[in-house]
Amino acid sequence: MNASRQPEGFSTDAELQAHLAALEADAPAEEGFQDSIDDMGAERQRLDALKSDIADVRDEIKNLRERLAAVAQQATTVVRTNLDWADASAHAQLGAYPWAKLAGAMAMTFVSVRLLKRLPLGRIAGVAIPLIMSWPDEKS
Repeated sequence: MNASRQPEGFSTDAELQAHLAALEADAPAEEGFQDSIDDMGAERQRLDALKSDIADVRDEIKNLRERLAAVAQQATTVVRTNLDWADASAHAQLGAYPWAKLAGAMAMTFVSVRLLKRLPLGRIAGVAIPLIMSWPDEKS
């Protein structure tokens, strides 16, 4: 080590000071570091807020799916209950095999209408109306 306490590589103290000044000029200022640290902190806060919002939306979606499943289950129960009620009502009104009896009644209605269409209703009405009009009145 030198007795003059100068670092190796610089012959004078002025050269050392010039070199340090050049390094200081090239180095970024502490304010720039602080600004970038503040920016990173703000970005971190925004990221945390977004993560929190995403978690809230996921929770809301989960709740909505659970409610939708409950509504679907209730709708299924209502439909099944209504079908059971209709079947029980038909059995109560028509007895055993209500659908067969209902189909028979529909078939009889169809046949009856076909037969009524073949009747000469004009001639029957022509005879029946005068008879009805001449019917003795009970008040007289």
